[in-house]
Amino acid sequence: MSHPSSDLEQFLEQLAQEARSGDRLPTIRELMRRFGVSQALVQRAFDSLKARGLIGSEVGRGTFFRGDGPASTSPASPASPVRAGTAVRPSATRSVLLLRRSISIARGRVLVEGLQRRFAGDGHRVLELSYTDPGHALSVLKGLPRFDACVVQSTYRTITIDLLAALKDKSDVLAVDGAALVGADVDAVGMEWGEPLSSAVALLEQQGHRSIAYATTSHPLLATQLGRRRFDALKGAFAHCQLHEIVLPQLPDEDYEAALVAAIRSGQDAGGRPPFTALAVWGIENGARFREALSQIGLAVPSALSVVLLGRTDLPNEHAEFFDTIGCSVADQVEYLYQAIRTRWADPSAPYGVRMTPVTRRAGQSVAPASPSPQPRGRVTAAA
Repeated sequence: MSHPSSDLEQFLEQLAQEARSGDRLPTIRELMRRFGVSQALVQRAFDSLKARGLIGSEVGRGTFFRGDGPASTSPASPASPVRAGTAVRPSATRSVLLLRRSISIARGRVLVEGLQRRFAGDGHRVLELSYTDPGHALSVLKGLPRFDACVVQSTYRTITIDLLAALKDKSDVLAVDGAALVGADVDAVGMEWGEPLSSAVALLEQQGHRSIAYATTSHPLLATQLGRRRFDALKGAFAHCQLHEIVLPQLPDEDYEAALVAAIRSGQDAGGRPPFTALAVWGIENGARFREALSQIGLAVPSALSVVLLGRTDLPNEHAEFFDTIGCSVADQVEYLYQAIRTRWADPSAPYGVRMTPVTRRAGQSVAPASPSPQPRGRVTAAA
């Protein structure tokens, strides 16, 4: 498990290795926010770099890289993102294929657009293609040349063995958007939903909610399975709370919101109250539509039901400028995938694995103090 102070040190080491003399460091405030560390820890990391001659500071000039300090012996961390806007100085122009599954999920489109800007900004040639299913992807790949790197989005769907083989045939450097592949010679970037779920339940409990539901899919995706496992553990940690689970056979691109609202409606009592006062929900693509659907069954948010979304904190289509949201940012996913490719180019022998993006939170207006509503603990499994 990564540690914020260690991630910070590795991040600064990497910047020091790449920087030219006079390049400015990120500000202390920026590093505190990104890595969730104190000012003292950032200052300690700066002092370490300064003692080794890697950085210097002058009145009126700020803190900057010397570019002539001793080479670092610490390997660059493939999990640490390059700060936004850092210029990359590639030794040669490279080619990058961005293969995106063609569905309406906004996150995928925004992420690919961000990657395209990052690589094109470095002077690399970028080709973006979309596909509908693995068979279509195979036909798309047939007529393409080899690339120096490929990023593929499966967006909740299986990456078949033959598709993976075809992708590896087209590029030695392959990164997957999502914690989908483990133990393969592929770099993956994703989120496990256990940590955001724990934060959401803790937030709701602090607001006095003692009957809390968690809604997710029944599909055995790695990221969501980790979330469900964490939820089972929370039942012990929050024994004074009644925890419910709503398990849906749908995925976010399969009328997931409507299925969730139908499942909640099926559990309402004669007074229109569900068996919980708060909800942590994964997979909401359209926050405004979800809020409206809840209001149509008599559940105004947050007066009748407090809601925390587990999703992307920088996507307005999800949080709708209203919902409290805990999860990750697409911006961080872009940076981690970008960094995974750069690290692989610099060191093809670097270990493969899954890089988990940091948890972020967006405060909203969808959580309110609870009104007492004792109900038995339970599990709601929606029918297919």
